[in-house]
Amino acid sequence: MRQRLRKAALAAAVGLAVAIIGLAVYARRSLPDIDGTVTVTGLSGAVDIIRDADSIPHIVAENVADALFGLGYVHAQDRLWQMEFQRRIGHARLSEIFGEAALSQDRFLRTVGFGRAARAAWDHTPDWAQQRVNAYVAGVNAFIASHRGARLPLEFTALRFEPEPWSGVDVLVWIKMMAWDLSGNYSLELLRDDLSRSVGAERMQQLMPPYAASGLSIVKHPGQCCPTDPRRSEERRRSAAPPPIAGKSSSLLALERSLSEGHSTVRDLLLGGALTESLGSNNWVVDGTMSATGKPLLANDPHLSSKLPSTWYLAHLSAGDFDVIGATLPGTPAIALGRNRFIAWGATNVSADVEDLYRERIDDSGRFARFRGTDEALTLVPEVIHVKGADPVHLNVRVTRHGPLITDAINANNANSPRSPKLDPLPPLALRWTSLDADDTTLPAFLKLNEARNWNEFTAALRDFVVPSQNFVYADVEGHIGYYAPGRIPIRAAGDGAVPLDGSAGDNEWIGWVPFDELPHLYDPPEHFIVTANHRPAADGYPYTLGVDWPEPYRASRITELLKGRTNLTPDDFARIQADTVSLQSKQLLPLLLDRVRPDVTVNGALELLGRWDGDVAAGSSAAAVFEAWVLKLPSAIVADDLGARLASSYDGRFSFVTRFLINTLGADDSSWCDDARTTAGESCEEIVTTALRQAVTDLSSRLGSDMTRWRWDAVHRATFPHQGFDAVRLLRRLLSRSVPNGGDWSTVNVGSVSTDQPYEQRSVAGYRSIIDLSPANDSRFIIDVGQSGHVLSPYYDSFLEDWREVRHRKMRIDRAQIEEGAIGRLKLRPIDGRNLN
Repeated sequence: MRQRLRKAALAAAVGLAVAIIGLAVYARRSLPDIDGTVTVTGLSGAVDIIRDADSIPHIVAENVADALFGLGYVHAQDRLWQMEFQRRIGHARLSEIFGEAALSQDRFLRTVGFGRAARAAWDHTPDWAQQRVNAYVAGVNAFIASHRGARLPLEFTALRFEPEPWSGVDVLVWIKMMAWDLSGNYSLELLRDDLSRSVGAERMQQLMPPYAASGLSIVKHPGQCCPTDPRRSEERRRSAAPPPIAGKSSSLLALERSLSEGHSTVRDLLLGGALTESLGSNNWVVDGTMSATGKPLLANDPHLSSKLPSTWYLAHLSAGDFDVIGATLPGTPAIALGRNRFIAWGATNVSADVEDLYRERIDDSGRFARFRGTDEALTLVPEVIHVKGADPVHLNVRVTRHGPLITDAINANNANSPRSPKLDPLPPLALRWTSLDADDTTLPAFLKLNEARNWNEFTAALRDFVVPSQNFVYADVEGHIGYYAPGRIPIRAAGDGAVPLDGSAGDNEWIGWVPFDELPHLYDPPEHFIVTANHRPAADGYPYTLGVDWPEPYRASRITELLKGRTNLTPDDFARIQADTVSLQSKQLLPLLLDRVRPDVTVNGALELLGRWDGDVAAGSSAAAVFEAWVLKLPSAIVADDLGARLASSYDGRFSFVTRFLINTLGADDSSWCDDARTTAGESCEEIVTTALRQAVTDLSSRLGSDMTRWRWDAVHRATFPHQGFDAVRLLRRLLSRSVPNGGDWSTVNVGSVSTDQPYEQRSVAGYRSIIDLSPANDSRFIIDVGQSGHVLSPYYDSFLEDWREVRHRKMRIDRAQIEEGAIGRLKLRPIDGRNLN
């Protein structure tokens, strides 16, 4: 009997092994061919694709159109599932492949109208740009046409569908989604409204203190670049806040609930700005007086939500004088960040306020909105969402003069949700957003940028840039450096857009755009360097409202500190700055905390660690773990009694506001915030601060053990990279998703911000890092966060991850000899009628 069982078990194991081998062989058919010759339609000449030792494709063509065709082809080779998933998000077609689970997200996406906006923008795209985009799209479609069934990425096989051909509108729709990810002011409007309703406008201002008038700015003196208005004041900039939105439900909670069901990747994209402060991007540039070579050096590390595959894809396009290398966005036909033979550029988010929510007065019929005493007919846009395994869902999207009524989707989602208790419907709110305007020429701006050769051509390209407004730093081989903050930023008739506005009176309209020539900019500044890190673009006195919500400038101050007075800087020096984890926030906040804490046997060891700490949030620091856990516990400990647990949770992730609030509160002689309104006893700040530290120590002890001296920050702090589409499937998560221990926090140059709903988990990362040397030596380098390939069986699926964590770069190869050395693939694309081409 036992022998038969052994034989049966052996047979089962052999069968399982054969099945696994067969599945692996089947799955490997979806890996792309990177060697050989492929004939395709859509090319005018030969294209060579050389994958260097790091699997970075170098696309060599005879003209720009064919180079872009090659880019489309390699994007499809390595990232087709990612591209498909992304365009389905943009067009709100997730339910077609995922079923009813994605319906609530599709309903919101269709209501906002990303797909409608992309179609309108395509119609307004100039012919020359459409031709470039169509060349790229032809490359994508050439790959799709020859790859069906088992030759498609595994995600298509798992979901049992094949991709449709691509179009120019598909390219633009993902640019719209990227703009949404970088334009999160709407959520701060809702948060201010919720806080005002909870504790009143005055206390809301205490919880969300403004950026200091004397705070660090990119352009330090308005007269350097822009007109000034000495009469301008805080009172003039801000109008009286309108009364909070009527109703009992939290606006942010209603938004979060309505979008949280469905795919976590889509939730994080749609709610990223609503869940936590958007943080992290850095760039800086120095001129030749500060570098070892006498030529400029430029660094950039933009931060976006972490995912797998990476948001970014490294590539090099070469076609005669057109020779550009850097980071691309799969699904789009341009180098977004990088360099050509003449110039280099990098970008960070301006955090400009280009979104406003308007409270609309809709009549009882639901078909008219009041505006300046007149009832205006709403525009009704019929939409049909096809749902896998269910009947189609028909929508009539209602649009006012200000934009779509997004509360229609929020309310419908919550009404149809199985969760209870049900939330009260929100009153009508319309979204006004620059990206929904038809004449969005952001993509043509990037296409021009790729070919710019000097400052004049660079700024001419940026004139077409609409959204999301970016802090571009610039350098060229002639030795010049510069900065520009382009984008379509509204001029408001009243107010600053910080809270939802009344849409019926007509007093809060957008009346124009900040003129391009008056946007913040610098050229060859006397300081010889420029730093941007999402902080305020222009100093107090600038005559236009660009926004009101900039993060505390700890990163910018630290980079400036590391650059100021330096000479003979090298790319290695820049790499050390990118890896820096010194927290200026801790140096400002920790003394206040230590001054308030009471001696307690449970925290004395922690106090000893903190007393010796140098403020470096290094991966191996035990003191850093204590400080970070303490600061995470503290906001809710102070405000939850006033706000309630849910609203306090929404507030916790606003790290800049929280830090300003804590400094103001703990620095005051007496603060009513520390008194717990739920008790009759009068609690002090000392009690609250001590209790929060005790909770932090207890939490870390449960995770790391009782010996504090052996604690490490990276033992609890991990950067996570969830697979797009399948991370929610537990059985697949271990196979497809990745995570690594990491250092840093939200205030460090090497940003390691945490997610408050998953404590210590880092979900926003420097997805791309570059250092560009404009000297003839070209010691330029770059890296992305995970890997080039989106195929889990590829050795390049996560090949960059360890080097990314250690802030080690890969060489930015431009010269053919360097490209060929150690190359792993040489693929030739040839036109189908080009029999004589080699």
